[in-house]
Amino acid sequence: MLKLLLSLRYIQWRRNFSWKKFLAVLYLVGIMLLMIVSMLFVSRDLLADLLADFSPAALAILLVAMLALPDFMMKMMWGTDAVVMDDFLRTKPISSRAWNRFMAVLLAADPWNLVMPMFVALVGAWLWPAGVTVLAVLAALVQTLMLSWLVADIHKAPDINHSLPLWVGAAVYYLGMTGLGALLVVMAKMFHLPGSPWTELVLFIVLDIVLTGVLYLYFCRMRVYDEHEQHANSVRSVGDVTLFSTEYLSVLRSKRFRFPIIMFTILFLLQSYTFPHDDINRMNIALYFLLCWPSLFLGQWVFGIEGNYFHGLWTKPYSVEQLLLNKYKFFILLTLGMAVLLIPAIFFMGLRPTTLLALILLLGCGQNLLMMPTCLFSTRLDLFTSSFFNYQGANMRITIYSLICFIPLAIYAICTLALPPLWGDAVMAAIGLAALAVHRPCIRKLAQKWKDNRYENMERYLK
Repeated sequence: MLKLLLSLRYIQWRRNFSWKKFLAVLYLVGIMLLMIVSMLFVSRDLLADLLADFSPAALAILLVAMLALPDFMMKMMWGTDAVVMDDFLRTKPISSRAWNRFMAVLLAADPWNLVMPMFVALVGAWLWPAGVTVLAVLAALVQTLMLSWLVADIHKAPDINHSLPLWVGAAVYYLGMTGLGALLVVMAKMFHLPGSPWTELVLFIVLDIVLTGVLYLYFCRMRVYDEHEQHANSVRSVGDVTLFSTEYLSVLRSKRFRFPIIMFTILFLLQSYTFPHDDINRMNIALYFLLCWPSLFLGQWVFGIEGNYFHGLWTKPYSVEQLLLNKYKFFILLTLGMAVLLIPAIFFMGLRPTTLLALILLLGCGQNLLMMPTCLFSTRLDLFTSSFFNYQGANMRITIYSLICFIPLAIYAICTLALPPLWGDAVMAAIGLAALAVHRPCIRKLAQKWKDNRYENMERYLK
């Protein structure tokens, strides 16, 4: 049965294989390897000082543990394989044990499992002895396989009761292993670690192997649904659906938008809070993109979501101007939601409230207004497909016009680096308030322009 499942997956892979995507992946991997080699060459003196002071094994553990978060995010964003049997397979005599073994082979053979070990191999070949390098690569390989099972468990979890322990365990693992790696680095500097320099790496590998086994058992014992259940135990109403609620419901339910927004928000948030405290009020790119990322990402396709059902909207008593105003207000709320995440930085990192308020006005009112003209050439987006190398709905006009986002970035750079702090905040706030004052006549003209070309726009949504 396992052989049959593997043959079916091979046929599916062969039919869906695209040389364009394959070459694009090779190009990205090549660029990444070139950047790694360049960074190692530039920082060779600093690395030599680190190797002279600290244990290679402790540095290897710290590096492998720190790679857990980007590896996990990569698998969450780009992991598109199904972890539950399709309906047509459930009608066949395929046991759950055979499917679990098939998933084990599939995850073990995933090419993405080679990315982090390849990175560790390059660093080890440059810095560490051969024995430590081999163990470090093995540790990275075991860890990435463990993370593959973690992501598979999260995707299979039917509700929050099953997924919450996985998320808590992932946070404990990352914080614990990075903390242990940092502790080993300090201990290697102050004390002589007991045992050989490979002992800690071996224990790290054994721990990941044990966790992989635990996650595999959790995957095998997790039930997606009860085939013998005759009726639902509870019924929940979705409530009243309003025009505004369709904005956030479509984002929450869409795989194409949900994971990129969440993952990059977490990344920008971590970078914002790890920025040096003395320079927090200088030009912080992470802080800037944290505020503008969700609305900037969605603003590339203003009517891309509505393109799936715009013919139905056209029969309702909603004007195009009302739809655009609704979209503009939703983008402003997204910016305000990101700003809430930065409130602790005011008290603990010395972020000026005036700078945060000025950025809210500049990005929420100004940049979002600049993105609204994409409604004139946005196309229908497939909401339930992965965003990885997905060009459906994209066109050259959207790509070129999206470069307009560099205008607010240039304003932020000039006001932050060339003007006194309060003057820079005042200029950004004034630009944002001016955009807020003229947004209604601008949106009214955009709506009229859209209606003048409504037949062409409607036809484009059918593609």
